[in-house]
Amino acid sequence: MANERQPTAYSDFEKYQYGALAKGLWESEESKRYGPSALEVLAGEKGLNLGEEALGFVRGTQASEKGIQTASDVYASKFEEKRGEYSPAQLTGWYNPLLSDLDSDSKDKITNYLEKYTEPLKVIREDYADALNTLDKKAKKGKFSQEEINKAQDTKKKYEEILGVLSVLDNYKFETLRPEAVNTARKQDLKDLASKL
Repeated sequence: MANERQPTAYSDFEKYQYGALAKGLWESEESKRYGPSALEVLAGEKGLNLGEEALGFVRGTQASEKGIQTASDVYASKFEEKRGEYSPAQLTGWYNPLLSDLDSDSKDKITNYLEKYTEPLKVIREDYADALNTLDKKAKKGKFSQEEINKAQDTKKKYEEILGVLSVLDNYKFETLRPEAVNTARKQDLKDLASKL
């Protein structure tokens, strides 16, 4: 079919990326109004490709702020769950469009840095969170051996930078998706405006 979306190497999580965008927009005071539009894009061919069934999904999620929040949370969680199966090394292709117009030295440095991390993102995040938890409990006089504390400090140091790098890349990646949500909102707002004239 002509409008059928071709699978990509990341289609298992990319189909949810507008849900993650919706959550980010919805939680931002300045961009909140575009959260529902990102959910519309999520339901369409750039996301879940629900076809005609999308109308009920979109209207249902937009019926209340709680509906928008719930849908955003659910699909952002699916996005993170599926993307968490990939290592930063495996995600270099997903980030490549962000790097395409950089000089080759900068692009290579970022790509090579990502390729050093071959553990799944989920494991990195869990290990980092466990390390922070150990260090937090240590500060509150938890019972940890010096070896456990040292291991937590090493884990924190090992993953802190990569998580920071991924956060910067994610911010720019989601900014590349934002225009689609804004354009969807523009069309609906202007259609509503025209109906009142």
